[in-house]
Amino acid sequence: MRVNPQYMTGLVNSLDASSAAEAQMTQELASGSRVSSLSDDPVAAGENVLLSAQIASDDSFSQTASTTQSMLQVTDSALSTVVSQLTSAISLATEANNGTLNAGDVQSISNQLAGIRDEVVSMANTNYLGKYVFSGSLGSTAPYALDTTVSPAVATYEGDGDVEYLQTPNGQKIQLNVPGSQIFSAPGSDVLGTLNQLVADFATGTPSATAVADTEALGTAVGYVSQQRVLLDNSISRLTAAENYSQSEGTQLESAQTTLLQADVGQVATQLSTAETQQAALSQVIATLGKQSLFNDL
Repeated sequence: MRVNPQYMTGLVNSLDASSAAEAQMTQELASGSRVSSLSDDPVAAGENVLLSAQIASDDSFSQTASTTQSMLQVTDSALSTVVSQLTSAISLATEANNGTLNAGDVQSISNQLAGIRDEVVSMANTNYLGKYVFSGSLGSTAPYALDTTVSPAVATYEGDGDVEYLQTPNGQKIQLNVPGSQIFSAPGSDVLGTLNQLVADFATGTPSATAVADTEALGTAVGYVSQQRVLLDNSISRLTAAENYSQSEGTQLESAQTTLLQADVGQVATQLSTAETQQAALSQVIATLGKQSLFNDL
């Protein structure tokens, strides 16, 4: 019997395909992944690219959010100190205004107020990781310079009025800063200007004519600073929520990516066993037909 060459070619092609499938499944079992190249599964490979991009975006945002959250907490802590200092300043100024202190005590209060003023300037010049948090967008510039060679002293703002935002992966914008000009020297709530005025009000040992009004103005300034803290606290809360969401989403996407790419070990092992059986059978058939063909040629 002569073997049909086309039939033999088909068997050989089937054997080659079986061998290729066996090699692929062996690779999947060894690596645990069913997609190692675009040709393995173009659709899954494309989905993997999208998942990887989103995971990278979430990871990048989480890292940025962590650093930014620390900066906001430092900023909030500085404002907390400012509120505390201003509260003490109001108490001292109120005491100096009550008319029961002698000139030396009033001058002593002026000196204490100057110390509070210097502490507030220090808080206004808070620096986090090399960036002045109250300078607007001019992070490398100390926001306030204090000139004590004049009376009352003058605090000059050196930053700008820019407000910075961080955009979350889902498109929300979170405010990251409040320029110092909106906190420490804002029109109608001039913290440093009022403190400088109070220092001068009591410097001679006798409260000036504007001392009571300046004390009341400082009370208004405390309320304004507290409002700015509320704004920053809201940013911290929103940033924390966005960071938690990104981390949760990243975990879910990584799980989806694993499911998309990983090999089903049990199924692949079964398929490999079947492929090996088929390959052995094909090899035997080809060998048998090859012998018959050779015998007939003789």
